[in-house]
Formats: sequence, structure tokens, C-alpha cells
Amino acid sequence: MRWQDLHLRGIGAALGEIVAVEDLVSGRTLHGATSQRAVSIASGSTGMDLAVRAGRNALASMAMTTAGPLPVPDLHFHAAIWRGSRGIDFWSRAAYVRTRLGLPAGRGIASELNAMSNSLIGGIDISARVLAGSPDIDTVLLTGGETFGPPAFDHLTADHGIAYGDGGSALILGRHPGLARILATSSYTDPTLEQLHRGNQPFAPAGTTEYGMERIRERKRQYTDVVGVASVARRNHDGVRAVIDEALRDAELSIDELRWVLLPHYGRHLLDTHCLQPLGITADRTLCHAGDQWGHMGPNDQIIGLTHLLVRGAVAAGDYVALLGIGIGMTWTATILRIDAPPTGLEILAPPLRWPWRTDHVPGLRESLPDHNLGGA
Repeated sequence: MRWQDLHLRGIGAALGEIVAVEDLVSGRTLHGATSQRAVSIASGSTGMDLAVRAGRNALASMAMTTAGPLPVPDLHFHAAIWRGSRGIDFWSRAAYVRTRLGLPAGRGIASELNAMSNSLIGGIDISARVLAGSPDIDTVLLTGGETFGPPAFDHLTADHGIAYGDGGSALILGRHPGLARILATSSYTDPTLEQLHRGNQPFAPAGTTEYGMERIRERKRQYTDVVGVASVARRNHDGVRAVIDEALRDAELSIDELRWVLLPHYGRHLLDTHCLQPLGITADRTLCHAGDQWGHMGPNDQIIGLTHLLVRGAVAAGDYVALLGIGIGMTWTATILRIDAPPTGLEILAPPLRWPWRTDHVPGLRESLPDHNLGGA
């Protein structure tokens, strides 16, 4: 779908400490190397804490292109893929994040999205459609936050071909110009792949008090032993091509006109087979050399990557960037945006902020992102 007057108004990211894989291995033998060099570890933080940090940065970055008081987001969607990132059950993570951002009570809703690792890129598509059909809504906030950890979820060994990292991100979308314009979005679903991450695992009965270790690697193997790896690769290829082809067509662009293509932070082999080959691009147009120091952070990868590009001055006004989300289930979403006003003079966001925000007293944006090789910048 091609969008008119839809803009990225704010963006933010939060990472933990960048820890070398060799320091995490400690004599263990790793099976199925991911070529990962390091992962982000946010010891002592929850996924919601990281989302709050990122959200403060997003609000501060919106202030850079806004005159007068900032609007209170009408809608707020929060995302987290793992139970360990969700704090406790029977409770609202979105409300927790929203109140700690200093957002007051008012019209609208705070809720959660669960398209797994496609929740935020897919959330851009959902938000665009809500804004297009709802003239009474002006601004949407998207937040995400993930923290993994052993023994239930080992950052390096829980999954096949992917190392996981801790991180949070936030986006603010609206009708008024800001950092970038959202040109087009496209989503595609293939539910025949839901068993890839279920395998033969029985559902836990109501009242279960112990879920044990995540066995993603084992469940995937149970499924691929039956249908074959090639079947999964073919259906993923179809999903990737469906969304990128439609989004580029609606944006009236070719893939060669994209300055960057921001992808999930998979291990190098999985990145190649599930992203680069279907897209027909090379790794130097991606942030694989930053992602292999952060790990896969659920739905936050592409937003953290875009923040990284903006902070490092690796995009300029007029550049086109694609964000490709892939989520368990499976779903795919492509978003095409054009950079309009890259922020300058970014500083570390310091104190907690109070509402209402005014641009004359809001500090600048910058969460401390490590100075990685930008993979082609």
C-alpha cells in the first residue's frame, strides 16, 4: 500500500553491554556456528526497562522536528516475543511502559502486538492503516523490549542459526513531517509454517507453573525432519518476495535505489539463505556487521539498526531505506521510507522527562550505541 502524509516522527533504541561471544562460551562447545562476534546483554534490566529508555529517545528525537508542545500518542502498541521479556503474566506491559514515559491519561488505547519478531515492522503497517481510516487519530507510539537469559533461554544456544541479544526500540508515527516519510508497506502471511516453532510440543495445560527451558532448536528439527528444510526455505522466499516486490512497486522504486536494507539479525548462514538470496542483494547493503555484535533482539532489530544509521550519519536526506520484518507464524512485512531530516548534534538523553513536553527544554537524542562497522557506510 502506498501512503500519503505518513511520517516517522521519532525513533529511539537501547542496548545492553556488548559482550564478546568468546567470553560467554567459557569452554562450551557450540553447535551450528552463527558467526556471531558479540551479543548485547542487559543484566539487571527488563525488556520493559529497555523499551522505556528507547521511548524517551524517540520522544526527544520527535522534539527536534516539532514546534511547540509534542502531541500525546493516541495509540500505543508494545511488543515482546519471549515470556522472560514480559515481566509477569496477567498484567499490562504497554501500560507500564507508557506511564514510565510520563504519558498522561487520555483518549486512545495502550495494547500489545504479537506478530513475534515482525511485531514492530508489522506494527508500522497496522498503524498506517489505522491512521488512514481514522481522521481523529494523529500519532502512534510503537515500543518493544527483549531480555533473554540462561538457563531458560541461552543467548547462544536456544535456537538454530541465531544468537539472541537484549535490546529495546521505539517509533513514533504521525501525519506531520519529521525524520522520514513512510512511502509504502506490505504484509504477507503463511500460517502453514506455524508448526515450525511448535514441532511436536504439546500445549501446556491451564494451571502450569513451570514452563522449563525453551527448546526452539528441538522443535524446529521435529518439523523440518518431516517437511524438509527446502520446504521452509521456499515458503520463506515467497513471503519475502511478496512483500518487498509489492512495497517497492507501490513506492515506485527498484531495489537498486535502496541505500540500506535493514533485516533481522540472524546468523550469517540463515541471513544469507532467508534474506539476502530471496532479496537478491549483497551483505554490504545491510547492517550484518553491526547485527553480529548485537544479536537478534526480537522485533527491535530493524529499528535499532535505523537508529544506528541516523546516529552515525550513515543516511542523508533523500536516501531510501527498506525495513524487512519476519515473524514466527509466519508473517513478513516490508516498509519503504525516505529519509527527510536526519537529526544532528545528538547527545545522550539524560534525565526522566515530564509531560507536557516542549521543544525549548527537551534534551537531544542519543542512546549509547557502540561504534560498529556499518557494513558499507
